[in-house]
Amino acid sequence: MEQAVNLKLDLGQFINNNLSFYTNEWINYIENTKGYLTTLLKETGEWTTLVEKGNPLLKSVANYMLNSNPEYVMAEAKISSEKHAKIDFPIHLAWELFQSTRGIIWNAVKSFYIEASIHFDMKECFEIERFINDIIDQFVEAYTASYVSHKDNLLRSHRETVDELSVPIIPLSDKICILPIVGNVDTYRAKKIRERTLVRISELKSQKLIIDISGVPYVDTAVVNHLFKIVKGIKFLGCATIIVGIGPEIADTMIELGIEIDKEIKTKSTLQQALQDMLFFS
Repeated sequence: MEQAVNLKLDLGQFINNNLSFYTNEWINYIENTKGYLTTLLKETGEWTTLVEKGNPLLKSVANYMLNSNPEYVMAEAKISSEKHAKIDFPIHLAWELFQSTRGIIWNAVKSFYIEASIHFDMKECFEIERFINDIIDQFVEAYTASYVSHKDNLLRSHRETVDELSVPIIPLSDKICILPIVGNVDTYRAKKIRERTLVRISELKSQKLIIDISGVPYVDTAVVNHLFKIVKGIKFLGCATIIVGIGPEIADTMIELGIEIDKEIKTKSTLQQALQDMLFFS
């Protein structure tokens, strides 16, 4: 048992002492056999980082062998994953980098045992193989979990920004505002439009809202329902509604749903007509 521990420590020290050599061997391998990866690494600036700071997986294996410190492995994996997520480095290509690193690590193990003239039986061989692969797997699993989590956070942040931009309540005066809706509207977006519209109408204390749906190519029954929930909601806030741009497809959907427009909801064919009517009555 003590011999096995000493062998792991000696192997870890060997890899640590030769990090630059094996990083260069790995970099040369990538450059000579994986041109697409080389191009991507150089375009994103990762190539320079790897050359200057070394291969993080190599460093993690050496550190774990010397210190039995899983926290270091997790930290290195997290740093790499967050950086890759920010620069949109494809995760399947990162896995390809890890796989090639695994081969370089086994080259280092082979060199160590040849230079040290160590002879060990098959059981010891399998033990060291499992030990090293477990370290690599820990790094890859931590990297993957952190990468996916960071990507999810970025996507959530981007979607929130898009949601904000997709509900542009534009004040025309201190009492009138307009909501132009452009593009496809699914159930998720319709719900967000409803939520943000109610908040903005309350903030602006508007008395009249023009909802322009002329830029919406298609809506389904769920979206039409959400649209009229907006109308009902802002009615409770003391705001009247004019809907403009109802096309034949939307009108047909409304007929199928049995939706009737009450006396307090006005409709106009175009935004120009709605504005002209408001100007006339004012």
